[in-house]
Amino acid sequence: MVWDVSVAYYGCPYPKHVEADLNEIYESGFTSITLCINEYEWPSLMKTKKIVVEKARKIGLRTFIDVHGFGFFVPSHFSISVPSNLEWCEVDNRGRIYPLRGCPNNPDYRTWLKKKVYEIITNLRPDGMFWDEPSLIVPRDWPNSWTCRCQVCRENFRREHGHDMPEDLTEEVKEFRQKSMFNFLEDIMGEAQRIDGGIVNILCLMPEHTGRYGIYSWEPVLGLKSLNVFSTDPYWIWFNRPFDWFLEWVTRAVNVSRRASVKAQIWVELIKVPSGREPDIYKSVIKAVELGADAIATWSFRAEEGSELSCENPDEAWKTMIKAVKEIREK
Repeated sequence: MVWDVSVAYYGCPYPKHVEADLNEIYESGFTSITLCINEYEWPSLMKTKKIVVEKARKIGLRTFIDVHGFGFFVPSHFSISVPSNLEWCEVDNRGRIYPLRGCPNNPDYRTWLKKKVYEIITNLRPDGMFWDEPSLIVPRDWPNSWTCRCQVCRENFRREHGHDMPEDLTEEVKEFRQKSMFNFLEDIMGEAQRIDGGIVNILCLMPEHTGRYGIYSWEPVLGLKSLNVFSTDPYWIWFNRPFDWFLEWVTRAVNVSRRASVKAQIWVELIKVPSGREPDIYKSVIKAVELGADAIATWSFRAEEGSELSCENPDEAWKTMIKAVKEIREK
């Protein structure tokens, strides 16, 4: 039996509509919501987000907070605070500054982010935190250009290796980039559990090992002491990949999770699904569970109808997802 079935929910800014949404989610068979909080919404929409969490708990749904953006999570969601503190920013090997992204090694950026995490957890009291696709920025001329080579990174590298940080993407640099990412993740997830010992940490890494985003392997996941659930999002329908590619990454995620003694969560897309391909949503959910996924999640509520990421036939896509959810809940 699956441990959790979650749906991403941005959260309606009008509290009177929240209860209807959450009731629909609960009646559809989901056991949690992954509530997105973008940096520009915090703390201006804190009261609304708190209402969502409280109503979800009352209905019987868990809430996992998706920290969207904040200078490091999900590349498409930009930071507001980082550009005002350029010393926090990622810098590439050509010396170019990326003012929307915080360097994972910068102690002041980390302190600021921990403060935001403290505010979110203490005000909302969620069941867990969802760390969504942490990444270094990818310069347009990657891999000739790469981040981060700021002053802090260069000092850390020299302290660890005994020589200056190269301008080329050497094996030592690749290792340093990845180590920096996982050190940052352990620190921020550990902070969440120091704030609230009951917090469930879910880490979602992209299904790729090219190192474009700073991660070349999932092996370091095994060393994350504060991790409870390991997750990935192999969106094969949207990106027109073969189904075997989806199966490969599900299998990899489940294997890493078992070795790390944590639960495995697989995300199935409910965005950008072409009309007529709704059955692929269903088979993705069913097969992921068959391959050993402990949890299924989907992006996002009602197939994100009305946005540029909407499925072509959102009603049919949503109905198909509900069918799959109810089937795996009954097993």
